[in-house]
Amino acid sequence: MSVQPSAIADNPASIWQPVPVGRAGKARKWFGERAGNHAIKLASALTLIGIWYLGSTILPSSVMPSPSVVIVVLWHEIHASPIWINVAISMGRIALAFTVALSVSLVLGFAMGLSKTAERFFDVWVVCGLSLPSLVTILTIFMIVGLNDRAAILGAALPVVPILTINIWAGIKSVDQKLIDMAKAYHADRLLIIRSVVAPQIAPIVLASSRFGLGLIWKMVLFVELLGRSDGIGYKIEFYYQMFNMAEVLAHALLFLLIMIFLEFVVLGNIERHLFRWRPAQRRV
Repeated sequence: MSVQPSAIADNPASIWQPVPVGRAGKARKWFGERAGNHAIKLASALTLIGIWYLGSTILPSSVMPSPSVVIVVLWHEIHASPIWINVAISMGRIALAFTVALSVSLVLGFAMGLSKTAERFFDVWVVCGLSLPSLVTILTIFMIVGLNDRAAILGAALPVVPILTINIWAGIKSVDQKLIDMAKAYHADRLLIIRSVVAPQIAPIVLASSRFGLGLIWKMVLFVELLGRSDGIGYKIEFYYQMFNMAEVLAHALLFLLIMIFLEFVVLGNIERHLFRWRPAQRRV
């Protein structure tokens, strides 16, 4: 049925009315977006595997074994050796180091974001922490604390603290003061302002810092294990590197990488979507 020009002239706003979309149409759109996102991620993963295969054809197999060789080695390790024990040890260190780093960063970030005095005082600490090489920090902690798990956890956590502190500090400073003033104008109490105004603005920064910090922490834990521990995935990677067995090195690294990708995209990704489902970009059918 055609629309008469006179009808549009009588009601110009009618041309701007949204076309109603049924629930089935929304579902098809949502599944289409999901399928497109998964297709892009699959293409990205296949591209990385292709680059790996290309490198294995150019370089000697002792330097760059092919993905199929590494997968066979990994499958054997999973079934014939206690690789999961080392995975559990490394994951425990990651959890503890991440907890320490995030807790200290939250305290420093909130203090610097809410107090000018704290900002001026701790700014020097943050700059020094960013400038000091992580290797120096780790070796210093090993010299002071000793070659034990406490030193490994501190050595993995402290280099990450300045980076997370800056992110949280910037998030606190970006809180919209006008929204807080509006809440006060409506006589909202302090607890309601924190829960309904401040927390929704800070939560994305804290979660983003957490995901970023987790990626840094697991790299630092492997580095610490390589330097001064006798167990864990980092130690096994260093051991097989000394044995010139790159297939085992890549197999251990690949298993740990898959675990961290699972935590990043599945666990933390679902937590983020659940917490921020109220935002337009996170809404689902």
